[in-house]
Amino acid sequence: MSDRWWKRAATGGAMLAGLLLSHPVFGAVPDSWITTKAKLALMTTSGVSSNDVNVDTIDGHVTLHGTVSSEQEKMRAEQAVRGIDGVKDVRNTLAVVPPAQQKAVEVADDKIKQQVEQKLSQDKTLADSSIKVASVNGGNVVLTGTAASLSDHLRAVEDTRDVAGVKQVVSEIKSPDALSDNEIWRETKKTAGDAPSAATETMSDMWITSAAKVRLIADSETPATDINVDTRNAVVTLFGIVPSAAAKSAAEADVKKVSGVKSVRNELQIVPSAKKEAVQEKDSDIKDRVAKRVDESLSDGSSVDVEVKNGVVRLTGKVERQTDRLSALTIARSTPGVRSVVDDLQVAVR
Repeated sequence: MSDRWWKRAATGGAMLAGLLLSHPVFGAVPDSWITTKAKLALMTTSGVSSNDVNVDTIDGHVTLHGTVSSEQEKMRAEQAVRGIDGVKDVRNTLAVVPPAQQKAVEVADDKIKQQVEQKLSQDKTLADSSIKVASVNGGNVVLTGTAASLSDHLRAVEDTRDVAGVKQVVSEIKSPDALSDNEIWRETKKTAGDAPSAATETMSDMWITSAAKVRLIADSETPATDINVDTRNAVVTLFGIVPSAAAKSAAEADVKKVSGVKSVRNELQIVPSAKKEAVQEKDSDIKDRVAKRVDESLSDGSSVDVEVKNGVVRLTGKVERQTDRLSALTIARSTPGVRSVVDDLQVAVR
C-alpha cells in the first residue's frame, strides 16, 4: 500500500476529526460531551500518544493530566482540545517525560490488523456496533463502520490505540453525535442479597465517572470542583488539588464505593489553602445564587427547586436529561458558601 494512499486516508480522517469537534445537536454543551470529544480528538491526532493522558471537564474547563514525550506533543494535545465547541479553557498539566532510550519494536501490519480485529470483537461493550479495520499501513490504522453510540465510537478507538505497534488511528466510524442518558448515568440500586444486575456488571467508564463525581459533590470533606475524575477500563484516576491529606483520602474512599470500580489511582496533589478568615454566607443568599445559576444552565422543560440549610444545598424537581442533572449539581457545588449538595432530582421519563 503506497504512502500516497495513506496520506489521502489521513486527510479524510482529519476532515472527519473536524466534524467531530462540531457542536452537538442539543443546546448547552455538557461536560461529558466535551470530555468524550476531547478524548477522540487526542486519540486521532498525529503526534499525540494519548494512552497516558487523562481528560476531565468541569463547567467547560478541560484539564489534561498525565505524561507526554515532548513539549511539542504537549502543545499538540492542548491545541487539539481547544478546537472543541464548548471548551472555555484548557489547563494543561501534562508532564514531559522523554521516552527511555530503547529501540522501538516494529510490528507487522497484518499482525496489527489481526490483533485490532480480535480486540474489537472481544469487547462486549461494542456488541451493538459494527466496526471494522479498513486498513493498516506502517502501524497507521483506519477504522470504518457504524457505532451504536458516541461512547462506543470512543471505546473502539481506545481499544485500537491499546494494541502494540499502532502509531496512529484515523476514524471513519459513523456514530450519533449526542450522548444518550444511558451513556452518561444509569441507576443501579439494589438491596442486600440481590444478585448483581447486568447493568452493574457492565458499568461503563462514563457511568463510573458520573457516579464518582456525584459522590464527591455530596461530600463536604472534598473540594469536588477542584477534583478531576477520569475512568479507563474501570480504573479511576483522580487528579487536581485538595487542601489536605484527609481530603485526598476522603475522595478516594468516595470513589471506591462506586459500583464497577476496579481500582483508584489517587494522583491528587495536596496544596494547603492559604489561611483566611472564613466568610459566613447566608443560606438565603446562597439559595438565590444557586437558583439563578442553575436556571440559566438548564434546557427547556427542566425545572429545579433549591433549598439551603447551613450551607447544604438540596436540589429537587425534574430535568430533561442526565446532562442537566450533572450540570445542576456541579454548578450548585461550585457556588461560594456551599458545603455539599443533596441530589433529589428526577430525570423526565421519555
